[in-house]
Amino acid sequence: MFLINLANIHRVDSQNFSKSITEAIEIFKRGGIVSHPTDTVWGLACDASNKKAVRKIHLLKKSDPSKPLLLNLPSKSYLDKIGSKLCRAHLLVKEFWPGSLSLIVRSKSKCEFSQTQKIGVRFPDHEISNLLARKFGKPLITTSANFAGEKVAKNAKEVMKIFPKIDLILDDLSSSKNNPSTLVDVSEKEIQLIREGTLSFKQVLRTLDPL
Repeated sequence: MFLINLANIHRVDSQNFSKSITEAIEIFKRGGIVSHPTDTVWGLACDASNKKAVRKIHLLKKSDPSKPLLLNLPSKSYLDKIGSKLCRAHLLVKEFWPGSLSLIVRSKSKCEFSQTQKIGVRFPDHEISNLLARKFGKPLITTSANFAGEKVAKNAKEVMKIFPKIDLILDDLSSSKNNPSTLVDVSEKEIQLIREGTLSFKQVLRTLDPL
């Protein structure tokens, strides 16, 4: 029988909310990994600028290290700091952020969060997700809490079973429906659906129809 070690699961409620967020920020600064609920699936997060921490997430998930991970931005306006040619992105951000739409956009040439010409970004509709990035002051990696290609954890205890040595789990007692964000590439002339999730691609296209 698997015994769950609750030592690194923090119950997040009104009494210890601020303390839990502060501890998570300190873990990010040390290059650690934190799991938390989002508006879509339970996720894993780390400092997106810390290459060792990003590699650690890939090792945990057993995922391809060459595959880029999405960024949880600290604000909508942060997109302008790291992205370029954002005309269509701005239309979608105005309509769907905060929310379950992830975008792939062109990155600025000196963007520290991307080694390629493209970058994936999110601004979730979830208090914990947004507060973590905002308090940290720069993008966090956001990726589903699962081994690559396998079922995503629905709650904190399932996260612990999959990743028993993770640094911290912020538990608000929620259970996700495991419906991911919709991922759309707006970096090229023709918009491309990469993954359809909570938000339908038709809704996205209707917003861009005037163009």
